[in-house]
Amino acid sequence: MPTTLAALLLSAAPTPEGFAPPGLWTWDNWFARDGDTYHAYYLSVASCIGDPNDWGLRSGLVQIGHATSSDLRTWTDQGPVLVPQPRTPHSVLATGSVARHGDRWWMAYSAHGTPAGIGMLESTDLYRWQRVAHGDGVVVPRGTYTGTFEGQPLRWEPLADPFLYPEPINGKMVIVINARALDVPHNESGCLATLESTDLLHWTPGPVLAFPRFGERLETPQLWHHGGRWYLLTGVAHDQPAIAPRWVAELPAPTNQHRRANLVLQADRYEGPYRLVGNYLLDRLPGGRFGYIHKLVSGPDGQDYLLTSSNNRLSLPFPVTYAADGSLELHDPR
Repeated sequence: MPTTLAALLLSAAPTPEGFAPPGLWTWDNWFARDGDTYHAYYLSVASCIGDPNDWGLRSGLVQIGHATSSDLRTWTDQGPVLVPQPRTPHSVLATGSVARHGDRWWMAYSAHGTPAGIGMLESTDLYRWQRVAHGDGVVVPRGTYTGTFEGQPLRWEPLADPFLYPEPINGKMVIVINARALDVPHNESGCLATLESTDLLHWTPGPVLAFPRFGERLETPQLWHHGGRWYLLTGVAHDQPAIAPRWVAELPAPTNQHRRANLVLQADRYEGPYRLVGNYLLDRLPGGRFGYIHKLVSGPDGQDYLLTSSNNRLSLPFPVTYAADGSLELHDPR
């Protein structure tokens, strides 16, 4: 049966199912498909650090891992794609995405070293990757950019989590990025801005798709189109002492007191506006599993599936169907 909002909120403890290479914790997954093979990329760190929540120690050790599958359930470890490189923009790594453009694959990822920005790798086969020569591999430097939100200019700065849309929109490739709007209170500054390019090396600001003013960060976005609707899936994060008032006012308890939650926003057109519609909260999953940072993937049977990070592992695939109002309904993966 589809999972209702009430069932999601009343679910039990997480279970340790899913995939992680031996000796590693994984989180923040992204995917590509080439023929019958699925490629999962993810952040990972050696579990010997002792505490999975020790982000101060963990951040400088993160590498981007790689695994392959034919069914989204059984994965084969393919080793790391990229490891930290001291004293470069790539000394601290975070979430990315993959898309095909022209005769090769491209991976945009968060480069949090010095100088920081969006890094870019290229590959002909999804196994062997190299940094692009442009900008020492950083194609979008950290800085201030100006886009438009609902017809008005909005200044923003990129934070992390570039999502490469898999095909051109209005003739250009698009990155959706976790960004911070400037000139507003920090705890409500999270927005999803876009960058546009024809060559994936030189990028200019496009529209700001979402600026709900209820989160500090809108993490690891995914954009897709289904049934005449546009969707944005994002993890909303709060780290400031005060949670944004709009978050408390608009979301149901107890989620409006949580500092992490997964939301789906919908729009009738790519540029937005994106709104919370129907069963928009994906905070808990069928069977009592908790996950944060979801991704939607089309399976080998044509069915959409949701995969997530749960208990420091890549989860099993949850079948997805769409309700009449466009809401996602999740089903048990067994």
